[in-house]
This record gives sequence, C-alpha cells and structure tokens, in this order.
Amino acid sequence: MGDRPLLQVALDLTDVREAMSLAKLARDGGADIIEVGTPLIKCAGANVIKSVKDFCEGVLILADLKTLDAGWLETEIAARNGADIVSISALAHNKTVIDSVMCGRNFGIRIMADLMQVPDPVDRGLELSDLGIDYLCMHTGIDVQESDKQSLERTLKLVKGVMKNCSTPVAVAGGINNSNVREVIRAGARIVIVGSHITKSTNAYEATKKIRSLIDSV
Repeated sequence: MGDRPLLQVALDLTDVREAMSLAKLARDGGADIIEVGTPLIKCAGANVIKSVKDFCEGVLILADLKTLDAGWLETEIAARNGADIVSISALAHNKTVIDSVMCGRNFGIRIMADLMQVPDPVDRGLELSDLGIDYLCMHTGIDVQESDKQSLERTLKLVKGVMKNCSTPVAVAGGINNSNVREVIRAGARIVIVGSHITKSTNAYEATKKIRSLIDSV
C-alpha cells in the first residue's frame, strides 16, 4: 500500500450528475479513492460504479455495498462494474466474508470490512484480518455522529487497539474534517475517508486539496 496515507472521498449522494462532477473535483484535488456511496448505488443501480470509473480515470473506485449476505454474488456484481475495492459489513457471517474475499481474489480486487455497529470492533477486526480482509474500516455512522460528539475519539482508540495486534491497514470514516484529520493520521489510519466535509463544501476541489495537504503534513 505504500507509506503515504490515502484519501478516500465518499459520494453519499443520490444524484448521478452531481456525483460525477464531485468525483472529478475530488480527484483533481488529490483524492486517491472515490467511493461510490451506498445511497448512490441504491438510487442508480450497480452500473453507476462503472459510470464513475469511466468518467473519473486515475483513481481507485470503491463500491460501498456493505454486503451482509450473498458475498460472492454482490462482490462479483461490483467487480464486473469496475470496482477496485468493495466494502462488506463486518457483521456478516464468516462464510459471507470468506466468499467475498475469495471472489475478490478471483477478480483481482480488494475487500474492505466496515466495522460499523460491531459490538467489539477490535476482536472482530482481528478475526476478519485472519479471514483475509484487505482493509478494516472503523466507521462512525451519520446518525451516531449527530447524537454522540465523542464518537471520533473512541474510534481512534479502537484504531490503536487493532493496530497493536494486526497488520491489516485501517481506514477511518465519520466526521473527519480539517480540524481532526491529522489526529486520525497520527492514530495510525492508512485510509482517511471524508464525505460531507468535501461534498457539501462550496468548493469541493479546494476542500479536497486542503485536507490532502493536512494529511501530507503529518
């Protein structure tokens, strides 16, 4: 993966044209990964993954499926539409996880496990690492962010807990902005996932460029 932490921009939108525009601005501002968000896939279908990939060359494309069942099938759907990375839910049965991982290897793509709402993220993260997951994502959901202002602090403690016993790269998502992104990097995150801070800004290119520079300054 290299030494440089990656910046992933999450397109949790419902309008395809808006998503395409923001994807290019984020790429040009320094994003390494463009996430085709769950709402976008639900509204536009899996073929939107390919649309974003074709429209926004030069970056990795993550399909945020958060798969909970039918691991091979859903991973294959994303892979055939051009995804480089597919997310599954860490709540999924181990059989589903293994099927997703095996399908990913078959198609040459990587699997990220989203630990959102997992009761013990550290133990489950270590277990998922043993099952072959490529990335672990410590994710604070939007609803939790709105009701719990201390959620990021706890997330960063979990990142450190996983990294003590696991070499699998960790991504962090949820409430990341200019004021806390360096703290996220110092905690050990290898992928920083930023959504509304960029997509709801008045200038997505400049917002991406700024947070990229903060990541690189650590």
